[in-house]
Amino acid sequence: MKSVIMMGSENDLKTLFNKFKGKTTIIGPKIPDGEIAIRYCELNNYDEIPRGVEDYQEPGKYRLMQGDFFRHGFDSPKGYLHPPALKIVRVEKGLEIKPYNYDPKEIVFFGIKPCDAAAIRVMDKTFTWNKDAYYNAQREKITIIVENCTKPGKTCFCATMGTGPRATENFDIAYTRINGKVLFEAGSVKGEEILMEIETLKPASNEVIAEFIKVMDEAYEKAKAQFTTTNLPEKLEINIANENLWKELSEKCLACGNCTMVCPTCFCFDIYDESHLDEYVDRVRYWDSCFTYKYAEVAGGHFRPEIWAMYRQWMLHKFSYWKKQFDVFGCVGCGRCITWCPAGIDIRENVKKASGGCK
Repeated sequence: MKSVIMMGSENDLKTLFNKFKGKTTIIGPKIPDGEIAIRYCELNNYDEIPRGVEDYQEPGKYRLMQGDFFRHGFDSPKGYLHPPALKIVRVEKGLEIKPYNYDPKEIVFFGIKPCDAAAIRVMDKTFTWNKDAYYNAQREKITIIVENCTKPGKTCFCATMGTGPRATENFDIAYTRINGKVLFEAGSVKGEEILMEIETLKPASNEVIAEFIKVMDEAYEKAKAQFTTTNLPEKLEINIANENLWKELSEKCLACGNCTMVCPTCFCFDIYDESHLDEYVDRVRYWDSCFTYKYAEVAGGHFRPEIWAMYRQWMLHKFSYWKKQFDVFGCVGCGRCITWCPAGIDIRENVKKASGGCK
């Protein structure tokens, strides 16, 4: 659809928020009491969105400080579309099976960043392909409102992955704060209809649009990694049998699985039966990680017991196999796996090394 940039103010952004308040569940950035990171939580009021805060991120480090722009914390919309734990059925005494009623709510993701909107698109590919009833039922009930990223952090590389810092697809409304102004852009018919209801919005002037483009171009340059995605799957697979290379790249890896848990696109899950003594058994779907030892354990053996092989599988899945299967990379360049890695492993450096040092 044709993009028209509208200009408004902070009050208009609050008006947009209030259109959903009390009618649906709003999920957006918040610093919950007692926590030291920005989380995606349910918002009851617009004022819960943090202001005057910046998140400082670098490999293995995260902290909040005073500032005027924040990116994200360790969680993402994935937790609401693909819950970490999901009860499927209960088996009661007498072996009576009762499915749990899965009743997804209408959700508005408000103020998520472009990389997270892109991550939903990546998950769409996976969960549509495998016809996941739970994901698809929730997916039909979401509205996506994105805040464009004017100040990418030190671990961001969305520009390289083509997912930011300006949202270009998979959103209903995008907004951008620039020098006291708020610019709005519709990404869907639904978003366009919502914006038309805010009468105080006016088409942005050519001068304001030029300012917007300049800010986004500067942000783009800050969100680039030292590799390109041109022929990246092929470049990586040339080294697939180079065991020494993968051992070097994964030398610091603890196989803790943090990277897969914070990744907004990692989708692996396992199913367990939880016994409650003699009363009942719940069958539950849990997030799984390809870094757990049991992940590749099969009857009669284990086909990937070493950490270097786990790391190779994870990285190639993101940057090669996913692209070949779904024509989209499994990485959106959000940088969470870099920030929340306790060993500070930088995936950007390792992709560059494994692909032959391409610039």
